[in-house]
Amino acid sequence: MELAQQLRFVRLPDGRRIAYKELGCNKQTAEKTLFVLHGLMSSRRIAMPGASQDLLEKYGLRMIAIDRPGYGQSDPHCAQTFKSTSQDIEYMIDELDLGEKIWLLGFSMGGAYCWGAARHIPHRLNGIAMASPAGNFWWKSIPLEDQRAIVESYPLSDRLISSFNKTAPFPMIRLYAHFLSNVLLNPSIDVTSGLSPPDRECLEKQGVLSFFFRDREESLRRNSGFGIAKDYELLNRGWDFDLMDVKREFKGKKIHIWHGDADTVVPYRLQECVHKAIPEVVDFHPLKNHGHFSWFCFDRRAPLEILNTLFPEQPDRDSKDSQEPKLVMV
Repeated sequence: MELAQQLRFVRLPDGRRIAYKELGCNKQTAEKTLFVLHGLMSSRRIAMPGASQDLLEKYGLRMIAIDRPGYGQSDPHCAQTFKSTSQDIEYMIDELDLGEKIWLLGFSMGGAYCWGAARHIPHRLNGIAMASPAGNFWWKSIPLEDQRAIVESYPLSDRLISSFNKTAPFPMIRLYAHFLSNVLLNPSIDVTSGLSPPDRECLEKQGVLSFFFRDREESLRRNSGFGIAKDYELLNRGWDFDLMDVKREFKGKKIHIWHGDADTVVPYRLQECVHKAIPEVVDFHPLKNHGHFSWFCFDRRAPLEILNTLFPEQPDRDSKDSQEPKLVMV
């Protein structure tokens, strides 16, 4: 169970508070920092599954996992944008004395804000890792034919919700998210519907669904789904930059993307298009027979592969921890 003392806060200049937990090395012993952004309907509790305290310490890593605005114990931001979220991250870098530059890790919807940070605060980032990241289907750097194919890969119900979030006033999106959060706070609700077989197989393991429910409950209860509403709004109409802007601003650095070819939540084809558009910046790591959650949340090799990719200068480690890190569910 998560210790109460792990919950900490940074107060931003506008008075809002961002909640976070800290893992790995302390400030005095850390060589570098990995800053983690969770996905839709999630919280700081997920952090980086499988990354044990010992593993992080061996890499000299201080890990900061936050509740994004409007999620968990973090205050909502009514005027939130990709740029404002990047500014929140930059303020936390300075307030927590994380150094001049950090590494960023985003899962699912957290990846959308990694894209925003690559555009708006590239001077504070050494590199980015993303697993199954959300992105903009309508980036002008993606050919129209691919844009249509990506959109049409979704069920009609999802396309209708996307259309609603693209055009509706935010108060209406907020009402929908409030309703959705109440539904999702029912522990008996089936959250595996529509997921790929690899994801369902992982989620049906003993204790997994109860862990994800506790994370979802922490994510939604305090702010009644405000974070969902902002994610829906920004994902569908909040993109204030194109991939070419990222290519220009992130020149000389790398964004690593891992994505399963069986993902039914975020289309695999999106990452293929992104990589094709800006191969100088994006390194694409395709994952065969993996869904949305099955690799990042359940594959024991995932944390080590991410860390070895971000920090190739680190010496090989022959310990049991590095070969088979435990799946950490706190």
